[in-house]
Amino acid sequence: MATRKTKELVRKPDLLLVSIEKVYTFVRSNLRFFIVGLIVFVLAMAAVYGYTIYAQNQEEKAQSTLFKGIRSFEEYSQTGKEESLASAENTFQTLIKQKQGKAYHVAKLYLATIYAQKGKTDEAKSLYQEIVKKSPGTMLKALAERALQNLEKK
Repeated sequence: MATRKTKELVRKPDLLLVSIEKVYTFVRSNLRFFIVGLIVFVLAMAAVYGYTIYAQNQEEKAQSTLFKGIRSFEEYSQTGKEESLASAENTFQTLIKQKQGKAYHVAKLYLATIYAQKGKTDEAKSLYQEIVKKSPGTMLKALAERALQNLEKK
């Protein structure tokens, strides 16, 4: 009985070969459609790849700008130079206007801190509240909440 089923299985056409033959006949009968579909697929993949590279470059630029702003802020903290604080403020405002990536939320936090140091408590509070509401990071939210508490104590 087992040999009979084996013989039947051997006589049946191979599933892989049948599938390959069907695909081959489909491609051959619809060659233009297949080529156009292949070109569209390649172009779509190239577009996705290009956009990914573009987004990474934009994120790197934003991170670099954020680093420059933080460095200016730290320089002000160490030396007390007002031009360093003004440079940091301008850098963070530029990042906030661009609204790019993760650097956007960190720039808001630093700008709010600068406003608080300058005595602009209303602007600082509004930025801290935006961070608490819209920030994706829990660390940024915690820092903003703590800063809000410190502003309200003053």
